[in-house]
Amino acid sequence: MAMFTAQEGARLEALGRLNFINPFAPERIKLEETILGSSRPASDDVWNMHSGSNGTRAAVQAIGELATHWAKELRKRTGRTGFSATPAEDKLYDAVVIYHLFEKYRQPMTERMVQFPDETEYPVYRDFARDFLELAAYPGRKTSFRYEPERSFAIFFQIHRAFHHIFSFIVGGTLAAGGLRAAIWQSIFSHDIDRYFRVLYDKMNGITTLITGESGTGKELVARAIALSQYIPFDAKTCRFAYPYTACFLPVQLSAMPQTMIESELFGHRKGAFTGATGDRIGYFEGCVESGSVFLDEIGEIPPETQVKLLRVLQSRKFQRLGDNRLLEFRGKIIAATNRDLGEACRTKTFRNDLYYRLCADTVSTVPLRELVSGDDRELEHFVAILSERILGHQEAARFTPEAVRWIRRHLGASYPWPGNVRELEQCVRNLVIRGEYTPAATQETGELETALDRTDLTWEELLRLYLRRGYNRLGSCQAVAEFAGLDRRTVKKYLS
Repeated sequence: MAMFTAQEGARLEALGRLNFINPFAPERIKLEETILGSSRPASDDVWNMHSGSNGTRAAVQAIGELATHWAKELRKRTGRTGFSATPAEDKLYDAVVIYHLFEKYRQPMTERMVQFPDETEYPVYRDFARDFLELAAYPGRKTSFRYEPERSFAIFFQIHRAFHHIFSFIVGGTLAAGGLRAAIWQSIFSHDIDRYFRVLYDKMNGITTLITGESGTGKELVARAIALSQYIPFDAKTCRFAYPYTACFLPVQLSAMPQTMIESELFGHRKGAFTGATGDRIGYFEGCVESGSVFLDEIGEIPPETQVKLLRVLQSRKFQRLGDNRLLEFRGKIIAATNRDLGEACRTKTFRNDLYYRLCADTVSTVPLRELVSGDDRELEHFVAILSERILGHQEAARFTPEAVRWIRRHLGASYPWPGNVRELEQCVRNLVIRGEYTPAATQETGELETALDRTDLTWEELLRLYLRRGYNRLGSCQAVAEFAGLDRRTVKKYLS
């Protein structure tokens, strides 16, 4: 006696596969169509515009209800006289049960996660474990249930965090924005979520993620989404996670630090290690929890001596405080970001090849604003609304946004490339709020430089400062300007400070 008919099996197969695909990929839509058929809402075709929260998309809610029905129905069928499931049927049954439990506990887990971000206790696990065991073990079952409650609950919590942070930090409804969300999801869970469930869940912190992209494209937001969505161990006895997820992101702005500080900040130091070291200091690597991530922004700016020490951390997971012989272990994940072409930097010998290949095991590329809006007034309006709401509040931003978009289209044009990306758009919005107009910085600097060249009372240092400032706004980093201008990086930083 079969657990389900062939027709039911095709539908249940699609339902079970929802557990193991990237939810931001178009394949999700194809599976929803198989599961819901003609009842699937056509409005849900724009899959990347939605947050994934329960009830946000009608299809998500409908599939959740269907999963609940089938989990209960299949469990009921296992009680029939003479019933005996095949291993293939049990595997599909397990996948349906897991999806049902994921959807059933989505709301209480997500609400607690958002309302109490520093909380580690999740008492709802007791109800989850009871439902889990009731559905997993039916009388006469010959195979073992493929999942266990404690790890499943921890991964469900991780998935909810990933949904929340990816949609909170990555704005836009274009395919480019959806593709970026899909790439971030893979950095967290890999492309094979089934394998992730089995063995990768507690090993991803050993894989470094490199985020590349132009200045102002949200590289830190991508890093934050990845870091706050890492796996955190859960203790079923105490119903507590090992750490609050808010403790899992440690950003380090390398370009803002003098060279002498970088190593002390990363590795820590002992008292007396150098002049001014009046006490012991724990560095970022030592202070990072096992589920945490150290974010190294502007990785292309670090000096060669530090590159050697960072390479050692990536290779051996070991490091030493400055002035100390003890070996310490780094337990977390490293996320790095740069707007430089590190491949080119390797060719010019300003960045180590071996460090580069250690960094680029997993790469995510951010999307420039010009591609996210791509002449679409609705997308531009979406970005302007978010930025203006920070200044004006929701009600006034709703009035201001259409006015701002009209001004931008009239004065800058639909093809304006936004060289400063979202940072420039934010500056534009603030100028429009205060002055009712905006002059792009590149235009200002071109005028300043042309005017300066016509004058005879400026020193060569003042002319150099204007030239380097214009280069920095175009290239995005002191190192890139230094290479272009044929100057030392320290000279460039001196004139830009």
